Amino acid sequence: MAKSGGALIRVAIVQDAPLYRGALAAVLRNEDDLEVIAEVPTWHELVALPVPPDVTVLDLDGADEAPLTTAAAVREAVPGVRVLILLDADRHDVLAGLDQDDLRQVGFVTKHADIDHLLSALRSLAGGSAVIDPELVASLLTRPENPLTGREREVLALAAQGMPADDIARKLFVSAGTVRNCLSRIVAKTGADGRSDAISRARKAGWL
Repeated sequence: MAKSGGALIRVAIVQDAPLYRGALAAVLRNEDDLEVIAEVPTWHELVALPVPPDVTVLDLDGADEAPLTTAAAVREAVPGVRVLILLDADRHDVLAGLDQDDLRQVGFVTKHADIDHLLSALRSLAGGSAVIDPELVASLLTRPENPLTGREREVLALAAQGMPADDIARKLFVSAGTVRNCLSRIVAKTGADGRSDAISRARKAGWL
């Protein structure tokens, strides 16, 4: 199925593993209506492309980046591009942070989707349709109930920004001991091994 008017859909692939990146590019190149114009390990390399992509397939596996933040950076650096993010099926936290204005600019597909589903999602997004994998929606609807109080979420969000307990205490006008006790409760409630693990678990569950 070709893009409206017969024009090719220009695609860039961002993935840090060369073998996976190359395999995906090879599959997409078999499609008559798709043109893979770039295979790069980081999105920053998209800026130097002589012709911008219509859709960037973004897989941040192993990268220390937040998908929506990275997608926003890509869209700012490459005006007009749409971003198809590949996610693990349990990453409902990403959908929880989705702005409604992004729905036709950023799409989501699970990493284990079959190739026909991926191709359909890519074409739909290029055509301006909203794309959210049903498996991700189901994961969002069945996520565990948040055990954290509002204050605990506030403290954890600041800790997630790298803020030490003393700075959190000053910002919230409480004692450092209160903050440390709060963090200890958060670790216990999330079943985490420590602060970093609690942050990771809370993000994955969509509690942050």
